[in-house]
Amino acid sequence: MTAATAQRGRLGIFGGTFDPIHIGHLRAVTEVAEELELAQVLFMPCHHPPHPKDVRASAAHRLEMVRRAVNDNPRFGVSDLEVRRPGKSYAVDSLAEFARIHPGRPLYWLIGADAFYALHQWYQPRRLFDLADFVVMTRPGSPGRDLREYLAHYLDPAFAPADNAWVRLPNGHGAKLLTTTLLDISSTDIRRRAAQGRSLTYLVPPEVEDYICEMKLYTTPEGED
Repeated sequence: MTAATAQRGRLGIFGGTFDPIHIGHLRAVTEVAEELELAQVLFMPCHHPPHPKDVRASAAHRLEMVRRAVNDNPRFGVSDLEVRRPGKSYAVDSLAEFARIHPGRPLYWLIGADAFYALHQWYQPRRLFDLADFVVMTRPGSPGRDLREYLAHYLDPAFAPADNAWVRLPNGHGAKLLTTTLLDISSTDIRRRAAQGRSLTYLVPPEVEDYICEMKLYTTPEGED
């Protein structure tokens, strides 16, 4: 794939605190990119999460860890859009900016199932589907939940089944469930291990582990900062 093709094809956006980014994130996104033939996926660290969340590392540190994690993958990139923007990091504002920067380019927001089924609590959730498709990443064997039922009940009764297992608005965007290898790795556990001086090998990319050690991130247990 040429650089020009990557700039025109389907664009995936994966937002999160990435405190820190880990192998589970990278594996799941790799599978989504292959399945949907995404030309590019941008990892976008959130600066100020709209919902209460214990974020330990600064936005600058989290952005650098993401850069190091994806540096060797030509399909992956990094967006500092939310890090640069003041105030709370609302997804709808980010998607509107991506739509402005990439007019006409298909946008796909990648999201874990747990976060997706709280979408109705987000800021302007219905407007999100004026801007992008949502790819909902689920674990193998996860309890099933009716995607159409959720979207029709909480966001818009016009959501209906469409081709290729999508649930869409009439002539518009929608959502699709994809089963991915969501490894049982959590950023919380990684931070705990780092505070205990334990190895992070095979949990995060080597470049991320080196950065955590170099910058002495997560050296104190949770709640003791």
